[in-house]
Amino acid sequence: MSKFQRLSSAGVLLFISNAIARNSWNSSVPSPTFALPSGYSTKVYNVSAAATTLTYNYSDEELAMLWNQVGKIEVGPITTTVSPTPEPSAYPRPGVMHPMVPSYEPSLASDKLPKDFVWGLASSAYQIEGAARDEGKGPSIWDLIAHRDYGAVADNSTGDVVASHYWLYKQDFARLANLGIPYFSPSFSWPRFFPFGNGPVNEQGVAHYDDVIASMVALGIKPAVTLFHWDTPLALFNSYGAWTDPRIVDDFVSYAKFVISRYDEHVPIWYTFNEPQYCNWQYMYYPAGNDKGNYPAYHGITGGLKARIACSHYTILAHAKVAKWYHEEFKGKGRITFKNSGNYYEARNKSSAADVDAVARNYEFVLGWFGGCWRDGDYSPMLKQTLGDMLPEFTAEELDLIKGSCDFFAIDPYTGYLATSIEGGSAACASNSSHPDFPECAGSTSLGADGFPLGPAADNDVSWLYSTPVAVRRFLSVITKELFPTVGDIVVSEFGFAEPFEGDQNSLSTILWDLRRADYYQGYLDNILASIVEDGVNVTGAFGWAIFDNFEWFEGSHTRFGLQYYNQTSLERYPKASMFQFLDWFKQKGGAVLAGAGSAGGNASEISG
Repeated sequence: MSKFQRLSSAGVLLFISNAIARNSWNSSVPSPTFALPSGYSTKVYNVSAAATTLTYNYSDEELAMLWNQVGKIEVGPITTTVSPTPEPSAYPRPGVMHPMVPSYEPSLASDKLPKDFVWGLASSAYQIEGAARDEGKGPSIWDLIAHRDYGAVADNSTGDVVASHYWLYKQDFARLANLGIPYFSPSFSWPRFFPFGNGPVNEQGVAHYDDVIASMVALGIKPAVTLFHWDTPLALFNSYGAWTDPRIVDDFVSYAKFVISRYDEHVPIWYTFNEPQYCNWQYMYYPAGNDKGNYPAYHGITGGLKARIACSHYTILAHAKVAKWYHEEFKGKGRITFKNSGNYYEARNKSSAADVDAVARNYEFVLGWFGGCWRDGDYSPMLKQTLGDMLPEFTAEELDLIKGSCDFFAIDPYTGYLATSIEGGSAACASNSSHPDFPECAGSTSLGADGFPLGPAADNDVSWLYSTPVAVRRFLSVITKELFPTVGDIVVSEFGFAEPFEGDQNSLSTILWDLRRADYYQGYLDNILASIVEDGVNVTGAFGWAIFDNFEWFEGSHTRFGLQYYNQTSLERYPKASMFQFLDWFKQKGGAVLAGAGSAGGNASEISG
């Protein structure tokens, strides 16, 4: 029992009375004052009010602090550029007791691709390069996300090492050349050229990409280069919020001008951006602001729809400025556009006006949002009506920049869906920005009206992906004949499939026979040819994703899209069955030919029919 518990009620009152008396006596004493010592100044600090640019002086110390913001970086088994060894005259391939997937379109057996049809494989810098902080590279936002946005990546993997293409590119290109693949579509890393996103160029990064281009040219492989595949320099997020601020436009244009000016002589195809639609399903989830504390939330934008709108707006302007400079000032020799992310939709119930409306809304909020280059440069009436004052306005000068800024349409059409209406209807949703389906106000499903899947499912990690080869044929017609009839030609700039459960396998022999991926490529390529021959669509290229297994963003390294497997310990590469399915198809159907190769798809001693 405490001393206070032993007091009587009268004692408590006496205690309180004495305390009040003492306080009354103290109130006559003046409060102390504290002078500011000479030579000092004060200010009120408020991290929530961060609004001005954080300026860098481009010092080694500042670069080190940027990497400290990311954390410890894993170093792989290879840390220097490796000279290539001779590729074999033939590779182990399927077919001894199980045939390759037969054609889906036997009626097209005699039809061929034009000789200038561009084809090859693709990937991106962060997903395959590794060497995360080597040779002067600055961190990108994905270095930060993979290390500091805890739990964001499903398997907690990073792009620190991955396939180490940064060190093994010479061998990788020797492999492509030996297989007879005429084009490779990589992305270049913005923070390798500009570690801070702007300022002085990194000499070692430039020397690396100089040799990348030179190595491809020496082997006859033509580059189709993407300037930006989501690896925005982290310093620009620290400085002003990156794609939520207009300053990003000039910084990107400066980067693009440097790279294009240096390599245009050898690059026939430039993509300014890979899938700007990522502003929706990736950028709007980036960890800005105090909740996660990874970098300041400038302009009060912590993510969500505001981030999506700003990111999309400045991406459109950045592309347009680069394209106008490329043609009108620089007089570039190649062609330039950006790669669209988009998939085919058709109404689940074609007699339902609501389902038909869902098709239009699904297309408009994905492809239409970035379709100004094929229209009048502006956002569509549907976007304006739905988003209202949230959607920025383009100036007359900006509209002129945007209109006509794409030389061809590039689409990454991985799958197809049935579009469905939403409960309550799209009109009610579009007028209510707090609606959970806003702003698309449309649904979709991978199940048929009878509940059966539209095609075989990919790996569980990518639940959105089903193999729907007929959809790609229909989609190519929809894009060029309905959505954007001014399109002159269209390139399938990515398509690929994640073999189910491949990431769970430990046996190389189990991994290599990727039957569902092989089936995917045969079906999609047959339908691309059918769209050309039977539908009259001017498809001028197709690129398989990916050159080998890579880091798949929020899904990590467990999900596998590669036509080659690589051992994550030894880094050895092994062609899968899907690689031969892909190459055999081009050997039979033609298309562009690697300089010195006898036919598309390699010579017969390497890729036998």
